[in-house]
Amino acid sequence: MNATFRSRINMLPMPLKMKIGELSEQYGLRPSSKREILLDALDKSKIEWTEIGTGTNRFCFRHDSYVFKTALDLEGIADNAQEWAMTKRLKNVPMTHEITRGRHLMVASYIPALTSFQDMQLYSTQIKEILSRWNSEGYLLGDVGLAAENYANWGALNKKAYCIDSAYIFPATCNLFGCRCGNTRMIPSDGTYTSYKCTACGAIYTDRELRSRISSEERIKLFEDSTGLLLTQPLEEHEVDNSYSYDDRQYAAEEFQSALNLVQGKHFDGIKY
Repeated sequence: MNATFRSRINMLPMPLKMKIGELSEQYGLRPSSKREILLDALDKSKIEWTEIGTGTNRFCFRHDSYVFKTALDLEGIADNAQEWAMTKRLKNVPMTHEITRGRHLMVASYIPALTSFQDMQLYSTQIKEILSRWNSEGYLLGDVGLAAENYANWGALNKKAYCIDSAYIFPATCNLFGCRCGNTRMIPSDGTYTSYKCTACGAIYTDRELRSRISSEERIKLFEDSTGLLLTQPLEEHEVDNSYSYDDRQYAAEEFQSALNLVQGKHFDGIKY
């Protein structure tokens, strides 16, 4: 059967896409300065948009009911690459639909972020259940534990909690669990999932200490093999396999797993890869 794929990235004005691509390669500018440049470029683009927030490495805006995550530097590119890969493995995260080949721009479903640590505490039971499951699956949980500095990395929709920034969740294959004593087995030191304890000597490491062992370049290389369907136009029709199926995250089967995501009437969201 044939399906029509929509590329929201290809629908953006070219000057805006060029400015987004340029900023991730510019060095010496603070994130706040890059934010001002992006705000000016968005205003000049004449598209309807809403600023969601600016982090250390990424600027996010909402357009056409989706979140556009723009990388501000190499670390932001690594964040996009990793989040793109990890959302295919994790549940309770927004779907990522589209990413540029250079990873400097990614499109994801929009889920409103929590606005305070008090909000986070209201969803603490759900969040702990999610973190417990991910921990049991062997993931290193970075920047998503129950702590005041992490509340904005979680969101809620229809009274359900979602992790809206999974850029620092690492699979066990990254081998980041390692103590100075030589032991490689660690467990969360408490119920907040913000630090880990060596099961041999009891030494405690924060999640930031563990994840800092891998560089941005290594992260990009680690997650660069994600597959997808290359789109060069705003709308394209492609033949898809009859084995296409999707669960609550609406993944497709086999080689179309990354390409066929959100069903909208007779349209499927496409992936620019």
